[in-house]
Amino acid sequence: MISKDRRARGKMNITKTMDSECAELLPLVCTVLVNPKQSLPDDTCFEKLLDWFKDLTKKVSGASLLQHNPCLTELISSVCKLKTNEPTVLSFVLRLVGILAATEEGFCFLEEQDILHSLFGNPGLTHTELWDEAIVRSGWINGLWSMLQHWRVMHFIIMNDFTKMILNLQIDRSLFVASAANQLLAHILNFPKKVPAHSSSDNSDIWQNSVACECNTYAEQTEWANCSIKIAQHLGDALHSDISFHTHQSLRLLTLALVHCQPQVMEVLWQKTEAAIKTRMGNGQIVMEQPFLEVLLTASRTALLNKEDSNLVNLMDLMLCTLNPTQAIPFALGIFKLENCPHILRSKAIQVILQPLDCIMAAIDEQQQSSVLEGGFVLEKLATKKQLSQKGSCSSLLCLSLYHTEELLCMDTLHLEVPGKSLFCSVLTVLRACIGMALPCSSKNSNIFKNLIGCTKVQKSAMDTLSRLAQCSGSSEFLSEAFLVLHEYLQNSDTDSSVLTKAMQAVLNWLFCCSEIPLTWLFLKQDLFSVLEKHLCDVRWEVRDSTLEFLTRLTIQFQDKGGFPAILMSTGVPSLLHSLLSDPESYVRASAICALGQTSFVMGKEEDMKSVPGVQKELASHLVDILANDTECFPRRAVVRVFSKWLKHPSQQPIQHLEKNAITVLDLGSNDLDWEVKIHTLELAEIWISQTLAKPVLSCCPYTVALPTHSVLSLTESIQKLLDLKIFDVLFNGLFDCDRPVAQKACSILLSLKRVIIEDSSFTRCTLTYDLKGQQWAADTLTKYFSKRSESVHVSTDQQRQLGIVEVLSSLDLEAMQQTLGQSSDHIENSPRSLLKDILAATHTTADNAVDCY
Repeated sequence: MISKDRRARGKMNITKTMDSECAELLPLVCTVLVNPKQSLPDDTCFEKLLDWFKDLTKKVSGASLLQHNPCLTELISSVCKLKTNEPTVLSFVLRLVGILAATEEGFCFLEEQDILHSLFGNPGLTHTELWDEAIVRSGWINGLWSMLQHWRVMHFIIMNDFTKMILNLQIDRSLFVASAANQLLAHILNFPKKVPAHSSSDNSDIWQNSVACECNTYAEQTEWANCSIKIAQHLGDALHSDISFHTHQSLRLLTLALVHCQPQVMEVLWQKTEAAIKTRMGNGQIVMEQPFLEVLLTASRTALLNKEDSNLVNLMDLMLCTLNPTQAIPFALGIFKLENCPHILRSKAIQVILQPLDCIMAAIDEQQQSSVLEGGFVLEKLATKKQLSQKGSCSSLLCLSLYHTEELLCMDTLHLEVPGKSLFCSVLTVLRACIGMALPCSSKNSNIFKNLIGCTKVQKSAMDTLSRLAQCSGSSEFLSEAFLVLHEYLQNSDTDSSVLTKAMQAVLNWLFCCSEIPLTWLFLKQDLFSVLEKHLCDVRWEVRDSTLEFLTRLTIQFQDKGGFPAILMSTGVPSLLHSLLSDPESYVRASAICALGQTSFVMGKEEDMKSVPGVQKELASHLVDILANDTECFPRRAVVRVFSKWLKHPSQQPIQHLEKNAITVLDLGSNDLDWEVKIHTLELAEIWISQTLAKPVLSCCPYTVALPTHSVLSLTESIQKLLDLKIFDVLFNGLFDCDRPVAQKACSILLSLKRVIIEDSSFTRCTLTYDLKGQQWAADTLTKYFSKRSESVHVSTDQQRQLGIVEVLSSLDLEAMQQTLGQSSDHIENSPRSLLKDILAATHTTADNAVDCY
């Protein structure tokens, strides 16, 4: 029995976790649930109730919940007697009991009330129409799964012979029920967490000696061992079954169980698996390949991989040779990623992944037996060549090989096992074949190349792999070949826009890795910019947009490299950028704004500004016009971001009158209809504040630029400058904005400003005032401010429009506002109290106006 002291502590805890209103509403909800005449229009409320009880049981025991809420016990008892014919209610109660019995205290309380056996062991339940409902069977399984956290539950399952029913539900017609049964069976097999070191070749000894530290008695050890033997025997039978679903479910269970089970259990389970695989492969066929592969990979991540008598390595080797290429390649990557994988198996895995690329190389030169795969084991290529010669499977197989090759390239040790030159040549050959630059050596390979020409999927995958190759050591050796192929794609008018984007990214990667080589500048000057000019005039807006984004990244990457500004200025790109500010597509206009914002740094460094007459002088005003007049949000967002970028880099600032435009930009941006424009405007204000104060307002703000000593202003002067720029108008407007992210950002900046002002003793508070005239929130602020003043002072209307900046910040109670804004918009509706009220309200509504429980 539970002691009085423990009950008292439980009562104290329950008052902390469940408020009084919830405690009052819960009995009413329980009455509704057991009333057969009332049903809820939305079953999701049960899930939300269960989530609530899970949270409660993390703080107090299930016994405490039941003791201080008798309505729960009454609800469960009523359902135990099958007084309800509602499947959802019965399923809910089964799962609720599982949550409450997850602790020994809760389990004992429910057992004393004879609830557990009546609910889970009631034979009348399984012979009623309710059991035919999948939701009831799922509730039964999930209830046991939730409560199986201690040995009392294991004993309860074994003594009631629930294992047999769980094994039957493992092959249930409902996949949800079958999956839950598998999870519960795996939990049973993995239940003992610690065992002493022991080894034995006899299965019965292994199970009898699987002694877990959590076991209290030898009887408990024996109970669990016998239960596990029964599950293992069932698995062995199912793996040899002719019914594919039974085999599949057993393999899924093996995959789940092998992850965490004890070594003794692992060995027995593996014996069953190994025997089944050998039997199926001995018949000349293997079905259910994918589930078997998942079991093999799971087993290989355990101690079985290096166990001599497991035969796991040989089975994986055999699988690599017999699977079709589409299945073998992902399996091979899983092998390659294994820790302590045998070198021979690892080498074969690499060959499987790269074999489709090798076949493409061999199709060009039959004398070249293996361009990528050098020496050792050579796979049978017939199946790979067959798939490559078929139009339906060619692209998918090559994309699979290229995708997994790219993953291999992310691993540092790959270059020790695969020559970079061979791999690079193979990828380039695929790209050449896709645009007709590579031809087969004989007519028998012509189908492969016909399938590749114009194949966008393969081109994109190969471009991704080529980009990754640029980051490999020794890539500069292949720079000229890479640029040659990439240039062919860039200037080809038939190249798909998505492939062009990938090609441009590849160009950036190769330029970045080899930026010091003179060939780079030759490529930029003679080839790249002429191609870019053509794409900036392309009829496809996606191409124009991708080209602008590429040009922006290119400028960021090379703006400090000697020679790049001169190359850029000698082209027609700058004038094209200005023309694209009027592009009919808003995405393109936004990208053109970003590109101009970045290239202005480069153009500003050139001494001879005559090559771009009026560009620098008119750019700022042009951007302000766009912010004021463009009907689409993307260009307006870009304008504010560009001004922020300029302000962050004042040493590179080409705009001579940035501060002149600041008030207009801040005013337009803070009153924009798009919330992201307002966010960017607040970021611009934050940068300006940080630079004015000569220190970051927020700890995460990286925008501060050290100012010369003679230009450092006092805090009072700095705040006055911010007032003159009307930055406080931007912040206060944002604080009361209807979009929560905007208000959060403004509140965060204002709080940081408030701390800076209050902590600085030199700040003259009385001299700086803020004009509240015209502010919609001013009346409320004034009321709060004057209500705090103890003395009665008559203040005229004109005076009430002016308040000291510190008083304004204090009267707004920014700390409370930040806490409120940090809560989700539906925090009230998602509360347990609201849930209970919604359940009660829903039962008193008609079908026409039924309320969905949030």
